[in-house]
Parts: sequence; C-alpha cells; structure tokens
Amino acid sequence: MSDLPPEIDTSRPHPARMYDFFLGGKNHFAADRETAKTVLASAPTTLVAARENRAFLGRAVRYLVAEAGIRQFLDIGTGLPTTGRSRHRSRVRHRRCRRSRRNRRVTWW
Repeated sequence: MSDLPPEIDTSRPHPARMYDFFLGGKNHFAADRETAKTVLASAPTTLVAARENRAFLGRAVRYLVAEAGIRQFLDIGTGLPTTGRSRHRSRVRHRRCRRSRRNRRVTWW
C-alpha cells in the first residue's frame, strides 16, 4: 500500500486491516499485525471466526446469484481491499452482476 493519503496513520492499528491480517491478506501494517497477534493470544478463535465469516459471505453471495437471481449488490465497507471480496464472488457466478460501493470515496458503477 504505497502512496497513502496523509489521514491514514499506519502506526495505529485499524480493525479493517486487522481483519485483512486474520484472512491472510496483504493490506496491513506492523501495528495491525502486532495488535492482531495480541488479540489472537487472548482469543485464539478470532482467526477461525474471521475466516468462517468470510466463507459465509461467499456462500451467501453464491446462493443469491445462482438461486435467487440477484444481480446487484451494495457493498458497504471501509474501502480497504481484502481477500475474497463479494464483488469477485458474484462475478464468478454471473458476469452481469454489478455492485455499488459506498465508503469514504463514493464510487458507483
């Protein structure tokens, strides 16, 4: 993550970047990793919970696309990239799926 906006303080942990760490992603910094490791030391099931949460998201999106015919998704998040995003999961099932993303930088498509 280069060329970060000045308001992003990489010396302080952020829950979304810690979540990315739990998922095995690459969009986190030393402060996020250190705090995430502290969390894991006191609550080791956090890692499994984060990964199961993401797996559920995948199953839910696949069902909605394949069985319910949903083709549009509203993705509400922090705007930080993470692994296994719903956008990718829905487009795998149906190429006409579209997403609207609403976060700090508003992007609609």
